[in-house]
Amino acid sequence: MAGKHSAASKKSKAPVIIIISVAAAAVIAAAVIAILYFNGAFGNKDNQQATTAPTATSAAATTVAGTAQTTTAQASSTASGSSNQSSQQEIQSSVIVPTEESGDITYFNATFIPNGTVVDTYTGANTSLREVFGSGYNTEGVITFNSDGSFKDSVSSDEAMSGGYVVQNEKIIATYSNDKNMEITVTDWDGNVPVSFYITYAGYNVYFG
Repeated sequence: MAGKHSAASKKSKAPVIIIISVAAAAVIAAAVIAILYFNGAFGNKDNQQATTAPTATSAAATTVAGTAQTTTAQASSTASGSSNQSSQQEIQSSVIVPTEESGDITYFNATFIPNGTVVDTYTGANTSLREVFGSGYNTEGVITFNSDGSFKDSVSSDEAMSGGYVVQNEKIIATYSNDKNMEITVTDWDGNVPVSFYITYAGYNVYFG
């Protein structure tokens, strides 16, 4: 009887052990899953994207802002240059320089100072710049021709006179901004650039070069 009782006891204990083992495994598995979950192993992809997205957006916004500032600066610079150019064109367009029917038109860039020779066109006698311009004579006055077809005459300090000119058929044809023509006679050329000339101011020939 004892042998049968022992065998029966062993058989009755086996299911209990299996149940306990399964339960223990389930508890361990649940614990492992809980640990992994709280450590972020099963983190939500949407949450991860939401965390990194603002950084990318901020960087993009900074780049766009920087580009906008650069573009604004360039636009400002371009507008300033265009404004200066337009002003020059308006000044030049207000002066009508008469030209001859044929002959190439050229320009040059040079500055000339009076050489001290002044001749009275009525008497032929030599005189002085002070006699011609009086108290308005500018001792540092010059006449400058620019390659854009403009000129500036500052021989008289009373006012700096400007205007437009062309070189055509070995002549300098020039007109002041008040529509008065400059009476200029070239006496020596170097190609299309004058070497020496004189300008007639109110009956006096003032020599340059």
